[in-house]
Amino acid sequence: MLFCGQLFAQHKNLKCIADDKQLNKLDTASIKLKYKLYQHADPGDLNIYGFEENEVPIYADSVYAYRLSILETQIQMPYNEFVRRYIDMYTIKRRKLTSRMINWSSYYFPIFEEALDKADMPLELKYMAVIESALNPNATSPVGAAGLWQFMPATGRMYGLRTGNQFDERRELNKSTEAAIKYLRNSYNIYGDWLLVIASYNCGPGNVNKAIKRANGSKNFWVIQEYLPKETRGYVPAFIAAAYAMTYASEHNIYPNIDQELPLNLDTVYIDNRYTFNQIAAELGMSTSELRYYNPQLRANKIPFTQEPIAITLPYAKSILFSKITSDTGYKFSFDHKLIASNAPKTTSSKSYNSTKGNQTYTIRPGDVLASIAKKFNVTVSELKKWNDLNTNRITAGKKLIVKPLKG
Repeated sequence: MLFCGQLFAQHKNLKCIADDKQLNKLDTASIKLKYKLYQHADPGDLNIYGFEENEVPIYADSVYAYRLSILETQIQMPYNEFVRRYIDMYTIKRRKLTSRMINWSSYYFPIFEEALDKADMPLELKYMAVIESALNPNATSPVGAAGLWQFMPATGRMYGLRTGNQFDERRELNKSTEAAIKYLRNSYNIYGDWLLVIASYNCGPGNVNKAIKRANGSKNFWVIQEYLPKETRGYVPAFIAAAYAMTYASEHNIYPNIDQELPLNLDTVYIDNRYTFNQIAAELGMSTSELRYYNPQLRANKIPFTQEPIAITLPYAKSILFSKITSDTGYKFSFDHKLIASNAPKTTSSKSYNSTKGNQTYTIRPGDVLASIAKKFNVTVSELKKWNDLNTNRITAGKKLIVKPLKG
């Protein structure tokens, strides 16, 4: 483990905060898990500690351990020397990457959380996309894994993801997320332990089973760790460190990269190859590069010929326009009004809510989950939890939830 003196020798602008009294200065918003990263703000608004622009704070081990201990997660996230190495990677060595991922988390995390919530799975599994692809849907590994969740072609096909020269559903946000959740659920049915599930996602169940056997049947990741492939030994610590870094970025003087423009609202539409890629872009007043940007699954700037319509993603206003155009021309067009990214903020503004005036109440119905209620009111799960002082995603039918309206 690197100590302050060693780190100072390797990096400039480090500020070593080794006194345990720092715990008394922790941001109360972090302790209560207000999920401030979903509330887009300028770096100056998030810099509540008054850090200098290039200052890189580091903390005592006890601070890291305490912060991890108060995360409201279903998956155990212990602190040790292996986790510390990856915390240093995200908060010291690769700060620019962390800043970019924080920005994109505003776009991707609400989508991941909704899908995980519907599947009744731990929401913190969203951090797997951080260590798999750094939240880049165009990421491709040297061995051919692709997309946010880094599926290999064969594994993707096992979970219903079509892969070809023109169309690659491993890069399609919603379908790849659903496939990843199915994979993780199947693994949990085998191991009954989320850390082993996470490990198996990296190296496959065969290697995990061999490690368990060599560890005399233990199903504790930290016991079988030494018997796993080298890359997988660090995979689980990297997952824990990603959860830490994405939650406590402000404590390390890391903020969203607001130079990256994020879409506000996106819609999914279904179309076949009756229209060409260039026609769609031209009719909507978009460039082909912009259309491809929203649809990394379209590999060759073509609408592939398939027996079933395929989903493409468009900014909300463009999807409405396309629905009108296709309706006017008599082409029967399937339109899905599901807002798949309605929580993603613009880079130039943030949501503003009335604190008390005009608050709505919603009576929870049987079968409701927080994700579906959040979608109904165009808010995030995190905001619902904050407004109602909820420490869990579990809700009870008949209870009432407060929903705050937008100002203006």
